[in-house]
Amino acid sequence: MSFQRIRLSNGATWRLQQLKGKTGLTPNILARIALCYSLNDPLIPDPLDYDEEGQEINRYTLTGEWDAFFIALVRERCIDDGLDPEDDLLPQFRAHLNRGAFFAFAQVKDLSDFQKLMPISQVRLSADSSSGEGNGT
Repeated sequence: MSFQRIRLSNGATWRLQQLKGKTGLTPNILARIALCYSLNDPLIPDPLDYDEEGQEINRYTLTGEWDAFFIALVRERCIDDGLDPEDDLLPQFRAHLNRGAFFAFAQVKDLSDFQKLMPISQVRLSADSSSGEGNGT
């Protein structure tokens, strides 16, 4: 299934706008983070839980040069969830974007809160890398 535009729910649109004000990040960057955050949740989101009355985003504005990567992530998640990676791609992409926006809004009050969205092992790995540990120096 090919699609060029994605329409968010009113609730997700409002939350992304609020997050933009709190963090200074653009809605497309926030939506990328939201998508990944939702993909990390093992529960399958229901596309019917989200209206299609919010902001419409161009797919390539949303995914940028990583379009193939984001599409592959959602396709893989569809397969893992026993869904059709072609027929369910757009509904699941939308559902994960919307759910992720709701999740992120609940966790992020300012830019520094994005650290909360990363698993502890990733935070430790990032800290080790920035301090020069673990890279042979």
